[in-house]
Amino acid sequence: MADSVKVKWIYPPNLDGNSIPDGQGHRRVKIQLTGQSDGTGESRVQKLDISDLQTIDGSVPARTVVEEISWSISGYDNILLEWDRDPYAEIAQLADHGEQNHYRDGGIVDPGGTRTGDILLTSTGASALDSYTIDLTVRLKS
Repeated sequence: MADSVKVKWIYPPNLDGNSIPDGQGHRRVKIQLTGQSDGTGESRVQKLDISDLQTIDGSVPARTVVEEISWSISGYDNILLEWDRDPYAEIAQLADHGEQNHYRDGGIVDPGGTRTGDILLTSTGASALDSYTIDLTVRLKS
């Protein structure tokens, strides 16, 4: 058995699993990550594939900036969000519940570099029926 996980697109709506049509890029995207564990947990599971995104000028973003995070985590020791870089670049370690708004201070900026720049999730201390809901607002950078 495996953990039950989902990525829901809040903005743009109804993108779930589809790339953005040409000429319809965005400055920001908002996604909701949900998961319920069977006890196995997740290790560097891709949650946001930036190659599926498009900036306003129609290009695939080179990097992203996390502007807002809100979360509710039940049971896990913590959830780690990071960018797929060499080395991996931490976005945040989350536990319990809370929110961070980094919009005014410029956001948590992907340092760039090699590998994809996708956003990955790792759960620590998973037990059966542990769960999480995480909302991310991400700005796209050319």
